[in-house]
Amino acid sequence: MGRPSPVQAVICLIAAGTLLRLVLAGAIGLGVDETYAASVARSLSLSYFDHPPLHFWLIWLTAHVTGSEAPLVLRLPFIVLFAGTTWLMFRLGERLFGAWAGVWAAAALNLSAVFGLSTGSWLLPDGPLMFCLLAAVHPLISLLFEEPHKPVLSWLQAGVWLGLGLLSKYHAIFLVCGLGLFLLTSPRCRRLFFAPGPYLAVLVAAIIFAPVVIWNAEYGWVSFLFQGSRGMFSGFFPGRALANIAGQALWVLPWIWLPLVWAFADAFFRGPSAQTGSVQQRRWLLCCLAVGPIVLFTLAAAWGAQGLFHWQAPGYLFLFPLLGETIAARAHRRLVRRWTAGAVACFLAITLLLGSHTATGWLKNIAPALFAAGDPTVEALDWRELPATVVALPPAGPVSFIVAGHWIDAAKIDYALGGRLPVLCLSDAPHHFAFLHGQGAYIGGDALIVGRQENLRAAAVYHPYFAAIEPLGAANIRRGGRTEVDLVMFYARGYKGYPLPYGR
Repeated sequence: MGRPSPVQAVICLIAAGTLLRLVLAGAIGLGVDETYAASVARSLSLSYFDHPPLHFWLIWLTAHVTGSEAPLVLRLPFIVLFAGTTWLMFRLGERLFGAWAGVWAAAALNLSAVFGLSTGSWLLPDGPLMFCLLAAVHPLISLLFEEPHKPVLSWLQAGVWLGLGLLSKYHAIFLVCGLGLFLLTSPRCRRLFFAPGPYLAVLVAAIIFAPVVIWNAEYGWVSFLFQGSRGMFSGFFPGRALANIAGQALWVLPWIWLPLVWAFADAFFRGPSAQTGSVQQRRWLLCCLAVGPIVLFTLAAAWGAQGLFHWQAPGYLFLFPLLGETIAARAHRRLVRRWTAGAVACFLAITLLLGSHTATGWLKNIAPALFAAGDPTVEALDWRELPATVVALPPAGPVSFIVAGHWIDAAKIDYALGGRLPVLCLSDAPHHFAFLHGQGAYIGGDALIVGRQENLRAAAVYHPYFAAIEPLGAANIRRGGRTEVDLVMFYARGYKGYPLPYGR
C-alpha cells in the first residue's frame, strides 16, 4: 500500500480528530465559560456583556433546532467548525508552501491543547473566530500573491469573514492590524493603501459588526469598557510576563510551542522580502498576522494587566503554516519522526488522563496530594443533582425566582434547572445576567437563594434586600460517589431590589 496523498492524509486527520472530540464532548460536562454561554444564550440578543454574539447565536440555534441542551449536542457545531478550521489550515499551508507543509500544519494544530481540545469543541468564541480568521486570509492570499480575476469579489469575501470574525471575538481586529503592517513593510504592496479594496472590506466588516455597536450603545459601551479594563496599566511586573509565557507554552504544549516560536523567530528576523510572491514574503505575511496578539498580550502581563494564556492563540494560529513548512522540509529525518510520534502519544495521553478524570475524578483516589489546592476539573460538573434537591425541599412558600451570588454559580444553577425559573445574579459582577431579567417583575416576590458557601457568605449580604431570609439546608454535587461541591440554600421573602452595576 503506497503513501497516502496529502488530501487523504488530512481527511484521515479530520476524521480521527472529530471522533476523539465527539467522545470527549459526550463524556464530560460543560466547563465554567461553556455553562455560562449555554445559560445566557437562551436569551437571544444583539450582543452580550463578555463577547460579541456569534457563538451565543450558534448555541441558541442548536438548542432550538434540536430541542436539547446536552453537552454533546451543543458542542457539535463547534466540533464541525474545527473540522473546517483544520481543512482551511491545510489549504493555507498548501497554497503558501506546498501540500505536505499544509498537512503538517493541520496536524500540529490538532496536537496543540489550546486548539485541538479547547478551540476544537468547547462552547467558546474562539472556535468561530479561528475558522473566520483562516477563511478571511484565503482571499487575501489571492489578492497579495496570485492576482485574482475579480479582486473586488476577493475583498468582499475577506470583509465578510472579517466581519464574522469580529462577531466572534474582538481579537479579529488584529487581522486588520497585521495586514496593515504587512502592506506598510512591503514596498510593492503599499499601493493597496490607495486602492478602494481594503476600505471596501473594512466597510463590509463594520456593517456585519453593527449589532455589537448597537447593543453597546444602548448599554453604555459596557462590553468595550469591561474588556478594556482588563488591560489597564498598574506597574511593571516582568515576573508576570515570564509566567504568562510559561502558561502559553503549557497551553500550546511545550513540544509544539518551542518549534512554533523557532519557526516564527527564523522567519521574522529574515525580515520582509522585496520580491512579490517569494517564499520569504509569504512567511513575512504570517509573521505580521501573528505578531500583534502574541506580543501585545504578553507585554500586557508585564504592565500588570490581566492575562489569560489563550489570548495569544489567534497569533499562534498563523504560525502553524511556518511550522508545517519547517517539518515538511525535514520529514525524512529520524528526529522529526520521533517528535511526531511523541507529540501524538503525549496528546492522546493528556486527553485520556484529563478527560477520564474530569468525568470520574479517579485521580483523587490515586494522588490526592495533587489536588490539595483544589481541583479545577470540578468546574466541569453540571450540578445535575440540583433540580431533584430543589423539588425535595420543604414547602417554605412559593418561589418566583432563584438568586445566586456569583455569575459562575448563576450559570451552573440556570443550566441545571433548564430555565424553569429565572436566575438573578445579585452581585457586583453579574456579567450578562444583569441584562437577562428586569428586577421590576420580581419586587415583592419570594426567592430561593442557592450557591457555594464562599459565594454567599451565609446570605448575610442579602438581608437588606429581602424582608426575611431563613436557611433551608444544603445540597451536594457528587462525582464518582464523592461530594465535590457543597451548596447552601435559603428561602428569601419580599424582594426589595438590588443595586446591580452597569446601570441596570
